[in-house]
Amino acid sequence: MSGSLSKNLIVTSALAFTIYLGFGLILPLFPSYVVLLGGGGTEVGILLASFMLTRAFLARPFGKLSDRIGRKKVIIAGMFTYAVLAYLFTIPDNWFGLIFVRLLQGSASAMVWPVGEALVIDSAPPEKRSKAISIYMIISNIGFIAGPFIGSGIQYFAIYSLHTSELASVRMPFYFTCAISLIGAVVGSIMLMDALPPLKDQLKRKLEVKKALAKLKPHIKRSLYFLYSNSFFEGFSWSLGSVVMYLFMDQAFDMPNEVFSILFGLSQAIGLIFVFPSGVLSDRSRKKPFVVYGSLVSKLSTIIMALTPIIPMGYWLSWVFFAGKDAGRQIASPATRSLQADLSPVRIRGRLIATIQSYSNAGSLIGSLAGGLIWDHTHDRYYSIILMDLPGYTVPFFFSAIMGTIAALLVLRYVHEPPKGRTIG
Repeated sequence: MSGSLSKNLIVTSALAFTIYLGFGLILPLFPSYVVLLGGGGTEVGILLASFMLTRAFLARPFGKLSDRIGRKKVIIAGMFTYAVLAYLFTIPDNWFGLIFVRLLQGSASAMVWPVGEALVIDSAPPEKRSKAISIYMIISNIGFIAGPFIGSGIQYFAIYSLHTSELASVRMPFYFTCAISLIGAVVGSIMLMDALPPLKDQLKRKLEVKKALAKLKPHIKRSLYFLYSNSFFEGFSWSLGSVVMYLFMDQAFDMPNEVFSILFGLSQAIGLIFVFPSGVLSDRSRKKPFVVYGSLVSKLSTIIMALTPIIPMGYWLSWVFFAGKDAGRQIASPATRSLQADLSPVRIRGRLIATIQSYSNAGSLIGSLAGGLIWDHTHDRYYSIILMDLPGYTVPFFFSAIMGTIAALLVLRYVHEPPKGRTIG
């Protein structure tokens, strides 16, 4: 990587750090926020699904826009929008009022995340893509890890030093998120640059896109289609389990929200340890094994975690396997993104990567709704399965593991991995 492209990678990662820090700050708060405003599991699912709805529909259009006008303009506009929306989250006085803001936040996310990932890939040579993505993920995920701890600290300060109500303490981290997002947007507008020149000439752009699409051989098209399917099932799996995770920990172990935020942050930190080694090793060998086996480790950990309330030392084992599910996802992530890039021609990379994320978001949308509904109908019941009485709160996690396993097997069976050193773009 040249010096300018390396600098661009660091700047892009730093901007992602600010967004992920804000995201990590507020994500663990939503379940308790919804409950405080009169909602339950279904309402939490609707809130998270609303984010995925707009992100799923807008990721591809914003990806195409970034191919045309450049990645930087789209990313910076998204960051400014994200900052404003963080403030707007503090205004509603009922759970339904959060939905409108969450819908708009999905739009901002569609502008920042897939386009930022495409910019990182643009800035790295093919033989170092997994490594570059790993660096991007490490820096951004440090923000995601720090977010729950900072959010928990802000809540503690608000409750015990400022003596605010619980509702006011939940809203405090949103103000902090607004501030850091504004700072990131200003810094990015000054320092960020596009790694590829945007195609502003409409005729030339259409010809290059047509040429890139014509180069896609049948086995590459098939691989992309199954990557879309993989993204859908993986998004469904992750979201279905995530939407009820706090509710599960609260019911099974009476875990308060501030402790859950710490657990959330610790599990992300442990998972982060695996990102860079996974990226480097997948560049040196093959990427599909990291995608498949990392995902399977995550799903197995999810099942065991769901069973911890009925086994000895379950509370502490729940922390271990909570971290295990995130470690598996982090093992798979750099190789997954690099494999997607290897199969995407340069001039249509923005739209293809955004399309993959759109499928993931569509899966997350359905998974969020399904997770909340399944939880509300099963968490207080017991089910007899193979001479065992399993508590109903395990049901969403079994569904999550099954869908995630399907996603991994689709990659193993149907996705072509280009030979080492060769890419489509």
